[in-house]
Amino acid sequence: MANSKVIVIPRDILLFEIDRRCSFPDCGNRVLIGLTKHEAINYTGFECEHCHRWNDNQLTQKDVPEWWDEIQMMNQAPS
Repeated sequence: MANSKVIVIPRDILLFEIDRRCSFPDCGNRVLIGLTKHEAINYTGFECEHCHRWNDNQLTQKDVPEWWDEIQMMNQAPS
């Protein structure tokens, strides 16, 4: 086994899932979005899986109550 190869799969921990609907009246498709903490900090919306149009969106405290304060602080931090 001197030449055995190791496969490494980087993983992010999924912290939560949010449930949204496409905002376009001719679609309205339900979209479940899984986010890590890093993705939540940068979240500005989603692409509908059905119609492929962009939906501007923001997280609310109801979406991520346990991380809300931390996400808010990270969004206000200078880049």
